[in-house]
Amino acid sequence: MGKERKHEKEGRSIVNKKNYRKLMGRMNYLASNRTNMILLTIFLYQDSILSEDQIHEQLEKTKKDNETETFYIMLSSYMQTIFKHKKRYFFTLDDYISAFLNVLLEEETLDWKEIDKKQPKITSIYSIDKDLVDWLEKFSEKTGISQTTFLNYSFIHSLSCEPRVDHTNNKVRKGVYLTQSNMECLKDIETAKRSTIIEQQIKALRTFLK
Repeated sequence: MGKERKHEKEGRSIVNKKNYRKLMGRMNYLASNRTNMILLTIFLYQDSILSEDQIHEQLEKTKKDNETETFYIMLSSYMQTIFKHKKRYFFTLDDYISAFLNVLLEEETLDWKEIDKKQPKITSIYSIDKDLVDWLEKFSEKTGISQTTFLNYSFIHSLSCEPRVDHTNNKVRKGVYLTQSNMECLKDIETAKRSTIIEQQIKALRTFLK
């Protein structure tokens, strides 16, 4: 898996076929990869708490299931902290992660979109507020989730407000990889306002992902 970065820890998870298909469908829609989808799911549901019975029940179901998927992920210090604060009872970290993903993928309430084939990403250059660019880069590094995955996820909860062009000088040019469907959201917006849309999406992430 390559050289492990400092402070990262490897975790193992086992999910059933139904939940694995959900993850793959979402991965395809966001044009992401499996690791990013697992980490994004953990991150979004980090406040959820499992009871001892829930963990035990899920692990027993997994043992009896002949069609499961096993995969390994690297957890940043931030992601490790999510699980350090949870009561794991007598279960290992790997057991808890497996139960955590299976329970939440079955009982989730967040909106997602899924497709069978990974959609292409399109690269565009935008002039973005430097503070927002810096925040997104640091947040991505902290969680281990790519900037592209975060940004494309934000378009699932698209903004309805009318973008206003920001003429401040604190701008940097940034390459952004948006999925084809997200680029479709911008096609009828005049070029000068597209950078503002991206900025609004990052601001929404910054508010939502504290």
